[in-house]
Order: sequence, then structure tokens, then C-alpha cells
Amino acid sequence: MVASDTSPGDIIGQDFGPYRILRRLGMGGMAETFEAIRQGPSGFSRRVCLKLVRPALREDEGSIHLFEREARLAAKLHHSNIVSVIDFGEIEGTLYMALELVDGVDLQTLLTSRRKLSFEYAAMLGHDLALALEHAHNPTGEAESEGQAEVGILHRDVSPSNVLVSRNGEVKLTDFGLANVASSGTPLSAVKGKFPYMAPERLRDEAIEGRSDLFSLGVILFEALAGRRPYDGGHDPATIMLIMEGDHPSLCELVPDTPDGLCAVVESLIERDRERRPSSAGALAEQLEEFVPPPGARRKLGKMVAATPGYTVRPVPLGDESPRVSGSGRSGVGPSGRWSRRDVGKMAGWLLLALGAAAGAFALWPRPEGEIRPAGAAGGSATIDGPDDSEAQAPVAAKPDIESAADASVATIDAGTSDANVEAAPPVIKQPTPARLTVLVSPWGNVWINGKPRGAAPLKNASLKPGRYKVSAGRGSPSETRTVGLRAGQRQTIRFDLAD
Repeated sequence: MVASDTSPGDIIGQDFGPYRILRRLGMGGMAETFEAIRQGPSGFSRRVCLKLVRPALREDEGSIHLFEREARLAAKLHHSNIVSVIDFGEIEGTLYMALELVDGVDLQTLLTSRRKLSFEYAAMLGHDLALALEHAHNPTGEAESEGQAEVGILHRDVSPSNVLVSRNGEVKLTDFGLANVASSGTPLSAVKGKFPYMAPERLRDEAIEGRSDLFSLGVILFEALAGRRPYDGGHDPATIMLIMEGDHPSLCELVPDTPDGLCAVVESLIERDRERRPSSAGALAEQLEEFVPPPGARRKLGKMVAATPGYTVRPVPLGDESPRVSGSGRSGVGPSGRWSRRDVGKMAGWLLLALGAAAGAFALWPRPEGEIRPAGAAGGSATIDGPDDSEAQAPVAAKPDIESAADASVATIDAGTSDANVEAAPPVIKQPTPARLTVLVSPWGNVWINGKPRGAAPLKNASLKPGRYKVSAGRGSPSETRTVGLRAGQRQTIRFDLAD
């Protein structure tokens, strides 16, 4: 049984009520998390994330109240994009929550490994999180004794470390520890959360609502696309000043291959004035729908997660010595969840021998005349199309880049002299340098280009192909329209005055 003063390293392998603790997952300011397995009759078992109040805080009434409040609020939420609460209680003086265990990594780990994501993955990520926030902001309507039932449950700490991505490509929001806790009137020194993701109204000590969570989501999407946060002053005071002033670089300039419409959506989320942000999480989900890739992209995202260095193979339950095959493709993992150096050396040696034998057999195998051979083999080579995301492709001269969810898995090799059913590669057409258009509206308004909404003004450095465009401004609907011609590489600014 876990004692109240036991250190984290001492409780691995111990029983906590019906749970057997397998390994530690992490620690926050108030609680620590473990992977555990719930054991029941007739061989029943289920892996969970067990969250325990830290030993030093188990007698602190404030921490106990916040932990209970988190469990109560999170239990109201039942959504596929929110980590669910399975159980809550107290065992021998220790409060605990049993949460859904997500087999994957948090977004912070994924971005640290990848630095940034293609716009397809970012759009899918934003869409899933918008749906999660829509559910949290508009729950079942149960009355909350401590107020704010009319605005639902505000997360207040939407950040990459609280977004989980599974090896199946699922995106889930977690950790409602600050939900509905910080309130208007809280001094800045006591504000909980991460400053780079905080909305200006939180920093100004004003009342907050759902659009404050949307600001945090916008910072996440900007970071996922550009590989950097929009407001980053190097230290907290400088970062806070940038957020308060709304001073950030243009997303389309940092990532010119991002669709202009997606840039406009993300930049509207991080507007200093919350009235310029999308009206709700549901409205945001609708704006992102057109950029969400087909379902196959979710499978590719899951493979990316499984290949992330921070992804860890789940350990074998203590007492079970049989090897297990992890979803990440690694097998033979012992109770510790790691291979020894000796095991790795043996595996590498056998793998090299197997590859050498296979290569020799392939080279000596008789082939009919005219057969296409891979690059490096005698008789020339050709262009071949492999199956989508195949892990066993023919040898190629260069590994294709398939980071984008829309990319096909195509391996290209030199055509040589053989022309057996081989089509010539299409010529590379150089695209013209895009033009950049900035639209300013005084005192405020929205922007349309060729009748399509581009969000709230200002529209900064929109990337457009050379040509003629109808640019409109208005409030709710276009009220003024101008036609502008843009040349390759040209930068142009249009100003509309909608003052009454």
C-alpha cells in the first residue's frame, strides 16, 4: 500500500487500492501522475493514468479543494477530444483521480522533435481542440454551485503540454486543474498558467470567457505552423508586453506555404482585442473545416507520434515476464520497458547479417529481360509508385519527404535506358513569386477577397498569386469594394475608412 510520505521512486510496483502502479509519468505543481493497472476479478485489467496529490500537499486544504474541484469539473465532460475521468476517491488519506490513459505524447514533445507541423496537421489539431473547447464551454447545463454556469467550463491553461496526441492520431485536451479557478480580481503575481499562452485580458486582470481559451489555442497553432510562438520576448515581462501590445510577426511571412485563409484564422485568434477573435469555439471549428485533411492524415500523424523520441513503450506489468510488442513497432521489451545495450548489439548484428544475405540473394536472382531494377543494380532503373506510407519500399536514391499529410509516398529513381512502362517525369514549373497585400480598415471591420471572408482587419501581408482581385471591407457584410492588380513580388497596402 502507498504510504502518504512515500517518495515517487519508492511506490513503483506497489498496490494503491485496486491499482498496481507501473511507472511515473510526470509531476505538476499540485499532483503527480503514474501509469497504473486496475486489477479485478476473472483476470479483468485496465491501464489508467493515476493522478495523486503530491505528498507535501496532502494536508493542505487549498490543494485538496482544487483537486476535488478539478475532478468534479472534468467529470462533467464527455467528449472524444477530452481526456475522461474514470474514477475519483480517497484511499488511506490520499486523494486520487483515475484518468483515461492516452498512448502517445504531449504536443510539446512532438513539437520539440518535429519543430513544426505541416498546415494539414495543424488544421486537424486546431479543429479537434476547437471541438473539445466547444463542449467544455457549453456543457450539459448542470448548475455549478460556485458560479459561471452560464459560460461553462473554461480551461485557462490551454498549452502544448496539456494537449495529448495518440499513436492513432487522436488529439485530446487534458489537465483541467486550473479550470474555473482563477477569477477576475486575481493579482498578476498569483495568476496560474503559462504567460506566452495567456490572453491579454487575463494579464489585465479582467473577467475572462471562452475567447480567452481561443487565444491560447491560436498561440499553439501559430507555434505548430511557424516553429516559434507569436509573442516571445525571451523572458516573462517582455513577453507580457508583446501580448498586451499585440505585436507579433506575420504568420504568412514566416510560413509562406500556409494557405492565406488559415493564416487569417490563426491571426484572428491571437488578436489583442477579443471582439476581433472568432465568437466561439464552434465558430472556429467551422472556419477550420475547409483546411482539415482527409481521414488518412490521422493515421500518418499517429505514425509520426510513434516515431517521436519522447514516445515510450509501455512497460510489462510487474510479474509478467512474457515479451510484448508495442504499438511503436518495438518488441521484446522487459519489465523495465527498455532494452539493454547487449540486447541492442545482438539485434543490430542479426539485422546487418539478414540485410546482407537478402541483398546478395536479390543480386544473384535471375530476372527476365526488360525487368525494372532498383537504383544501384545492374541494368538501369526506373520510377516506381509505392503504397501509401509503406515501410518496405524498394531501395531509392533519396528518401521522399512525406511530412505533409497530403503527400503521396512516391519513390523516384533514375530512368536509365529502360523504357518498360515508365512515364517521363513532368517538367518542373517554376511558380511566380507571390504578391503581398495588406488591408487596413478604420476604425474596425472585416475583409473579403473575391467575395471570400478573410477575417477581421488588419489583414497583414496576405500571400496572393499575381493578378486582379476584388477587395472588400465591411461589418457583417461587404460595404465597400475596390479592384486591385498585383504583380509578382509586389507589396501593396489598401486602406478603407468605415467611420460613421
